[in-house]
Amino acid sequence: MIKNLFFLGCLLVTPQLFAQTVVFEENFDTPERQALWTIGDLDGDEDTWEFVDAVEAEAPSFSGYFAWSWSWFFGALKPDNTLTSPVFKIPEGGKTELTFKVSAADNEEGFYEEHYAVYVIPANSTFTGLETPVFEETLDGGYFDTAKIVNVDISDYANEDVQLVFRHYNCSDILYIGLDDVKITQEKLSTSDINKESIVVYQDNSFVKISGLKNVKKIKVFDVTGKFVMEVHQSEANISSLPKGIYIVNFYSGDNVISRKIVKK
Repeated sequence: MIKNLFFLGCLLVTPQLFAQTVVFEENFDTPERQALWTIGDLDGDEDTWEFVDAVEAEAPSFSGYFAWSWSWFFGALKPDNTLTSPVFKIPEGGKTELTFKVSAADNEEGFYEEHYAVYVIPANSTFTGLETPVFEETLDGGYFDTAKIVNVDISDYANEDVQLVFRHYNCSDILYIGLDDVKITQEKLSTSDINKESIVVYQDNSFVKISGLKNVKKIKVFDVTGKFVMEVHQSEANISSLPKGIYIVNFYSGDNVISRKIVKK
């Protein structure tokens, strides 16, 4: 089994952004950088996020150091582990996007279905787990050789002092999830940029659609509590059966994910 074998050995591709500013960036490669992050253990089992060298961990999807959290370690674990960033400010002035890389231990079926969510919380507030995530999913593959790159629009938090929370939870007896290369960028469009192609999520009657992203194979929809409500294996989703409200819609294209918030009226 992969668990035994493991211990024997033991940006989203987007159209070019214009006038892009890096708001926050983290690769976990130095102890000084790692120390800026706060590790939480909500389940209290003393197994939580750690930083590890990708070469030593035999994790080809990452380079340098990355963060990992376990759902199995010589026995089943039920993680509720958080990794919280230092405080930073999101400026006003343009579309703001969060990207990060994520992978699991292996592509073998049953060893990658780790569940996680990402939150943006007010600076220096206490994370309770009841907050609404900006992104949530159960990994649909191991992405062991090439990490999945997730892209999330967080423009709603402009002009706020915030922190990111990465939460590994709601799964058990798999192996581990890895996280690296967290980056927040802001795109400031000049007048000459307005007509250039960009990714846009929009509603057309009862359908949620996306422009600027090719080869969309799957869409998943979550409500504001993070509850999974819909999945379709096509490039648009009919949400006519859903109640009015706010939803998080994830578009999957190859190894990339675009996540956006929509309001159904």
